[in-house]
Amino acid sequence: MNPHFASLVIGLAQQAEQVVAGQLPPGAPAGSSPRDLGRALIDTLGMLEEKTRGHLDADEARLLAEALTALRFRFVGMEKR
Repeated sequence: MNPHFASLVIGLAQQAEQVVAGQLPPGAPAGSSPRDLGRALIDTLGMLEEKTRGHLDADEARLLAEALTALRFRFVGMEKR
């Protein structure tokens, strides 16, 4: 597994986790909502998955897929609150 790829995925996933938990990161644009920022981060990971499909090794693909699945479930739970 490429450590730079893993670091990118984990970093974006951690940011999204914090936002979904209701914590906006420092420097977030004024008026940002956790819902909009969380969706943007999840969509970014989804785009990364789409654009790298077929070019990742099995561990990288699994890391990205599992991070996205967990975040999408948490995001749906956030929207129900």
